Amino acid sequence: MPLLRTALLSLLALLLGAAPAAAAPGFLGRGHDPGVAVDAAGTAHVAWLARAGEAGSLEYCQVRRGTRRCALRRSIGLPEDGFGKVQVLLRPGIVQIIAPLLRPAVLATSVDGGNTFALGTIGRETPAIETAVYGPGDFISLMSGSGPASFGRFSADGNGPSNLPTTFGSASESLETALAPWGSGLVAFFSGLLARSVLWNGLGDPNLQESWVEGPRLGAVDNPRGVGGRRGTWISYVNRRRDATYVRKLRTSGRLGRAVRVVRDDPFDTTFAQGPRGDMALV
Repeated sequence: MPLLRTALLSLLALLLGAAPAAAAPGFLGRGHDPGVAVDAAGTAHVAWLARAGEAGSLEYCQVRRGTRRCALRRSIGLPEDGFGKVQVLLRPGIVQIIAPLLRPAVLATSVDGGNTFALGTIGRETPAIETAVYGPGDFISLMSGSGPASFGRFSADGNGPSNLPTTFGSASESLETALAPWGSGLVAFFSGLLARSVLWNGLGDPNLQESWVEGPRLGAVDNPRGVGGRRGTWISYVNRRRDATYVRKLRTSGRLGRAVRVVRDDPFDTTFAQGPRGDMALV
């Protein structure tokens, strides 16, 4: 079983022209498909899936700022081992973890800062999930991790549609997907031969197809990843023709800002995050 290690690269430093900073890796446990979110105090909330005999477990760990070990560790029993990316969502005092199983996905909720968790489900036929974000409002928005690119919005307790009802592209158009906050709404990116996007401005029901409009196109790039927060909405992507990874800001107008190259490399996969204070990390 793979070892889970932590390391962060400061993207904000790259954007400002400063030297990037990296944290030394630390061993957290054994498992696969980790997800992470960082709270306002700089504590990383990490969760991942693991096999436990004939069943599975959801592992949860808090890593305080400047440290490399779990300050709080919990194991949550699951009926089976899962597959796909674990999602970690934070609100003040509340930790929610979405663990993709065969169907439906598990929703683990803690109202005491990660000390104890109650298990529920989100949807009834939720497929593999690429991204989960809070909001707008008291909702959880999900983006599928495989084609066709699909979206669904659920209440914070997991109630909502049975599956992801809004579809943006065919399976060949959505080999990779991303979802991020954008102003009062959301932006979804998906890519096959070309990378496209769709925008929801916060008006109407995002579970209805007609609430979304076509957004900017990125062209022949891979690995679109989106983040939103204090510094606005940003998209990262890999341009394999140029052997480089770039970031661009998505303006409130729906137009893309200039492309900034952050590294001369074309990794197979990337993870992009923005913290509560606007710090961004691309791993």
